Amino acid sequence: MKTLYPFLLLLLSLILLAPSCKKQPLDQLALLPPATQTGANTFGCLVNGAAFVPKNIGFLQGPVLRCDYATTPQGPVFYITSAVNAGNGMDNAIDMRTDSLKISEGETLSLTKSFTPGLASGGYSDQSDYSTNANVTGQLSITHLDTVNQIVSATFHFNAVNTAGDTVKITNGRFDMHYKL
Repeated sequence: MKTLYPFLLLLLSLILLAPSCKKQPLDQLALLPPATQTGANTFGCLVNGAAFVPKNIGFLQGPVLRCDYATTPQGPVFYITSAVNAGNGMDNAIDMRTDSLKISEGETLSLTKSFTPGLASGGYSDQSDYSTNANVTGQLSITHLDTVNQIVSATFHFNAVNTAGDTVKITNGRFDMHYKL
C-alpha cells in the first residue's frame, strides 16, 4: 500500500492539473501584418477566421504577392493577388480586381461581379474557385494611393461563393503594396 500511495497521489495531481494545461486559442488577428501605408509589400486577412498571410514558398522563392495598376485601351485595371502554400501541393489564393475602373485614395469600391466593365470583384481559390457576385459582395477601401512612388494601401472584406453554393468569408483584410504599371 505504501508504494501505491505515491502513485495515486501523482495520478490525482495530474487529473486536477489537466484542465489548466489547455492550449490557449491563437489570436488570429495578431498574426496579420500591421495596416501601413509605406509600400511595405504586406498582405493579410482572415479566411473563415484563420489567418492568411503570404509566406516564402521555398528556400529560393518568396511569397506570391503581386499588384498591378495599369491603363488598358478599355480603361484602368487594378489587380492584386496573394497566395499561400496549403501544404497539400496546392496554393490557396485571394485576388481583387477592377475592370475599366480608376481607383482613388479615400474611395470604397463594392466588390461584386467579375470581369464586368466599371465594376470590381474579389475571389478566393483553394480546391474550388469562389467569387463575389451581385448578391455575395464585399468592399475594398483605398486608404492610400501614391502614384509617384507607385504605392497602394487598402483594407477589404468580402464573402465569395463557389458553383456548389459554398461560401467563404474574408475579413479584416489589409495590404500595403508597391504596384507595377
